[in-house]
Parts: sequence; structure tokens; C-alpha cells
Amino acid sequence: MATGFSPVNEELEQQEKVYADLVNIYPDNESYLRKYADILLELGQASTATIALKKLYDLLEKKDPKKASELAREYPQIGRVSKSDNERMGDVELGQMFRESLGGIWIRLHQRRIKEGHRLYSIGDTGDSMALVLDGEMAVCIPGENSTILLNLIGKNDIVGEACYLNPGKRSANIVANTDCTVVEIPRKKLLNCFLENPGAEKLLQDKADLRQMTSMLSTNPLLQNIPLDMRKYMAGTAETGRYRANDVIRQAGQEIDAVDMLVLGKASYMMRNRENKYLQLGIFKQGDLIGDTSAIRKATCPADIVANTEVLMAHIPLSSFTNVVEAYPPFKEKLMKHAERQRTKMMQMVSSLGASGEFKTR
Repeated sequence: MATGFSPVNEELEQQEKVYADLVNIYPDNESYLRKYADILLELGQASTATIALKKLYDLLEKKDPKKASELAREYPQIGRVSKSDNERMGDVELGQMFRESLGGIWIRLHQRRIKEGHRLYSIGDTGDSMALVLDGEMAVCIPGENSTILLNLIGKNDIVGEACYLNPGKRSANIVANTDCTVVEIPRKKLLNCFLENPGAEKLLQDKADLRQMTSMLSTNPLLQNIPLDMRKYMAGTAETGRYRANDVIRQAGQEIDAVDMLVLGKASYMMRNRENKYLQLGIFKQGDLIGDTSAIRKATCPADIVANTEVLMAHIPLSSFTNVVEAYPPFKEKLMKHAERQRTKMMQMVSSLGASGEFKTR
């Protein structure tokens, strides 16, 4: 005769009471908080466990941001994101390196003031130099359909305009003084000398440029461009790019979705096989479209093959990072839920239309 008695659960419940008391007495003890959260999760008390994990995250963020980021990836439900440790380290190292390499006298002779609202660079300007912000804050932005899209904020001792040093040509963004600023523009020849004197610094610059480029790519999506900048940068810091040739299958139908994809360049489509085993196109993705984003709300598999129609560049954002942002920013979650319903309805209509024509294979 079953009694419902479980020695394991009783032991866990006893442990839960002990650690609840320990956490109350020692609220800043990381090991107690972690153990308490683990016990709560085993008991199925997810809400209380999430509160404990959030407290643990806040403690780690102050002492060890790297561990805080690892915790956020392990438990997306806590809805926390961290700035890139590499970005912050790179800012300090590069800014200090340029100050020392250029020298105080040269900087004083070549620095200039830019008043709030005035531009340092404009879209379409040609150049091969970049600038060091000595004081104030610069905003990097591009025009959007309805409003200006903020791509980055550049503070004291940070550099700006690095894309045209790495790839000389036209500027792709407006760089505007967000406050009164003091900057020094560094000519290409001077930059080359700085990097010769400081081996490894150019790698830091390239890493910074890659992160900023990825942030810019993600910001072209209407759903993503309105979330806070630090969250876009967080996603960009975890994302990777993939290149695919025409006719490559990027994802297969039924594949578990582990990343949210964004089409950066080229054309791709949802494709399904018909009775003759030939592909039928369900829908075409436009540049900037997200694929698999609804998986952050409900677990899902890929509904059809995703095939490259042309050569394709795709950004892959780990699902855990994307989910962190969804949980951390409720307005984004609300928009995503509405978007998910529209996408689901659209997919069902396309499948129904082709099914009615008798084109699909029966299984």
C-alpha cells in the first residue's frame, strides 16, 4: 500500500530548511546560495530557486563578472546579461596604449573639441584613420525606418572609427558627440607606428571591431534594435557567423534549435520535399530576418529545411544568450510573443496551401 512517503524528499526538505536559515544569516555567502538554489530546484520550487540564483548572480557580478556570465548561461531563467570582459579590458588597454605611444605633447597639439550634437564622422565620409576619445561620450548611429538606431556609445579612453583603419573606405555610420567631447584623430601612419611598438594591440583592435560589427548586424533587425544597447552587445559577444554556399542545407527539418539565426547577406528559404522528393519553397528570408527566435519562448524544432538560395552569411546567436535577453527585458518578450504568433500563423497557412495542392509527401 502506497503511503506517499519519500525518504529522499524528506531529507531534501530538511536540507532546504537548514540552507534557508543559513542564507538568512549569511546572505552574501555564495556557496550557501548555490546549494540552497540546487535543493530548491530538486524539490521543484523553481520560483524560489530563481530568486536565490538572482542574488547569487548579483554577488558574482561585483566580484567575478566571468563567473556571473557563466551562471547566466547555465540558468537563463534568471534573466541576466553581462558586458563582455574582453571589451572592457580592450578599452582600457587600447586607450592607455595610445596615450603612452602618442605622447602627451602630440595629443595636446592635435586634440580638438566637438560640441554636443556635432559630428566627428558622417556616413559616406572617406578615410583610413580613427580617433581616440579623451573626454566625453560619442554615439555611433545609423538612420532607421522610423528613428535613429544607436549602435554604440564610446566613452573616455576608447577609440572610434576603427572600421576605416582596418578597411579604408567610406564610413558606414554617423559618429556624433553625445556630450561635449575632446578627441584626437590619429592618422594611419601614426597608427601603424603605434601598433609596431605594441605587438598584440592590433589583435585587440580587431576583436573590438568584430564585436562592434556583430552588434551593428543584429541592430538591423526591427525586433532587436529597440532592446537596450548593452543587451545587443551581450548577444553579439556570444554570436558567431557562418558562411554557406548556394543549395547548402543550413538547418534540417526536425533539428533541435540551439541558436537563433539572422540572415546577414544573401537569400535563404524554408523548403520541404514533395511527392517526387523535390524541394518546394515555403517562404523566403529577407536580409535581417531572425530564424528560430520563437524557441526562446517555447522549445521547438526546425519546422522545415533551411536552404541557402545564394551564397549566405548567417549570424548564429546561442539560444541560451537569446533567452537571457528575453527574460531580462520584458518589453522584448511581449513583442517576441506577438511575433511568434504571426510567424506560426504564416507557416500554417503556407503548409496548408501546399498540402491542399497535394504536393507534399505523405508519411
